[in-house]
Amino acid sequence: MSSFNNPSEEKHYYETQVPENEFLAWYKKQHFPTHDVPSVTVDIVLFCYNRDEDDLKILLIKRDTHPFQNSWALPGGFVQQNMSTAESCIRQTYAETGVNITRNNIEQLHTFSTPGRDPRGWVITISYLAFIGEEPLTAGKKTSDASWFSVKRTANLLTLSNPNKAQIKLNLINGESLGKDSLAFDHAVIVTKAFNRVYNKMYHEPQVLRVLGDTFTITQARKLYAKFQGEDYRNIDHSNFKKSLLPFLTEVGQKVIGVGRPSKIYKLKAVN
Repeated sequence: MSSFNNPSEEKHYYETQVPENEFLAWYKKQHFPTHDVPSVTVDIVLFCYNRDEDDLKILLIKRDTHPFQNSWALPGGFVQQNMSTAESCIRQTYAETGVNITRNNIEQLHTFSTPGRDPRGWVITISYLAFIGEEPLTAGKKTSDASWFSVKRTANLLTLSNPNKAQIKLNLINGESLGKDSLAFDHAVIVTKAFNRVYNKMYHEPQVLRVLGDTFTITQARKLYAKFQGEDYRNIDHSNFKKSLLPFLTEVGQKVIGVGRPSKIYKLKAVN
């Protein structure tokens, strides 16, 4: 194809219809002709927890364009002019997945700037972390699929799986992808960074409890924490666990769950 009706048609053609090396050659002529300056993107790690299934999940999208066409990735994209990285994160998440998040949902995770992390050129990404409830998804522009992947920790192996779609295995120590399925760009490193951040902070900054909704029981919190620790929740001592979390919680009532005494219901205290 040698002629196009408009720049948008040309862009779509190179993003979807040619081999990646041909796309990259075209892209660099378009976007990096003279200026030796970086582009900035945002990527977001969204965790949710399904109480009924006792399932910790992460949100991934399947890329519909080069680079890494047809690979799974974190939601994200380029930061637009006159928009902060946080605003870009909120906008890109909705555009690619249909999920609405707010500034109250997100926290900045890390800046990733390793040379060569993006084959299109010098691209720095500001990553974010969010804890939300499980929501229905809608794949958006440049996204052929948006799906929740179950997250399972076994020692230092993290497995992200969705039946009939992909099973992605990551080394929690170095972020290395293992197996035939892998994430686009350096998103394996971003995911493991996020998971380890939650794990290392959850007993002194337990914001991960937000995936449980507005209220929860101590047992529900134990089940969630067990996912990050990679063990059966029954191995976590209930009394000691409760004692460690109480400074961050407010009791809001009781609820009958099964047989026996009613369970106390808590909510997470607001962060000052």
